[in-house]
Amino acid sequence: MKLSLAAIAISITTLGFYTPKVIAEPIKTPKTFNEWCQQKASLPPETRQTVEALLKVANTQNCIQANQTLTNLTELDLSENQISDLQPLSNLTNLTYLDLGINQISDIKPLSSLTNLTALDLGKNQISDLQPLSNLTNLTALVLAGNQISDIKHLSNLTNLKVLYLFKNQISDIKFLSNLTNLKVLYLSENQISDIKPLSNLTNLTTLHLSDNKIINIQTLTNLTNLTYLNLWRNQINDIKPLSNLTNLTYLNLWENPIISKQCPLKDEAICKF
Repeated sequence: MKLSLAAIAISITTLGFYTPKVIAEPIKTPKTFNEWCQQKASLPPETRQTVEALLKVANTQNCIQANQTLTNLTELDLSENQISDLQPLSNLTNLTYLDLGINQISDIKPLSSLTNLTALDLGKNQISDLQPLSNLTNLTALVLAGNQISDIKHLSNLTNLKVLYLFKNQISDIKFLSNLTNLKVLYLSENQISDIKPLSNLTNLTTLHLSDNKIINIQTLTNLTNLTYLNLWRNQINDIKPLSNLTNLTYLNLWENPIISKQCPLKDEAICKF
């Protein structure tokens, strides 16, 4: 005798309390690249994209082999890979050089564990919060150009920096750069800077880009006597006499400024570009 569907439904309802309950175990966040790789099929698309990019670098689809290769790397270039999720990189702690330029990155928290980094390129992404970089104190070169940065306070203790690119952001306050006295190259073009007094301590600078800002007073630059290259294009500067002390300059760009007297303050007048 066959039971009807209705009878089956009733019996299931009546005896439902006998149905064993299955309790799902919480999904653990992977800790190694091998674990990220093993879970690749179930990962969100943005995370899977990063895993695939790393597997390509490792030149294998074998997760164990890739993990061995990647964890021993000291240099890694993942630029222009449409990457947004950096979590699978968090365990690559032997890296000293990392290029993540021209991607779709906004969250850089996973980089906070990469304390051996000396060079990091994050140019042309969508980054605004720099807090995860605050303990990367071995950095000597940092590229953050072309992001959405307005607050740079978390860079203040990166005192080993020699090269810093911050152009094309939304920065107006640069006081947190004042103790980065090892800087030799500094790019601050295309921001919203008017007060450059915090630069007075940066006497090791040889290259300084300040074009396309809101600068009027350049008296502070008198101290920067090691400068060889200075770009002040498109600001609101009217008096350039304070630059007369910068005798090591080989290039000085003063285009598009309302300068009252276009008389080069340097001995070699060919250096000045009006």
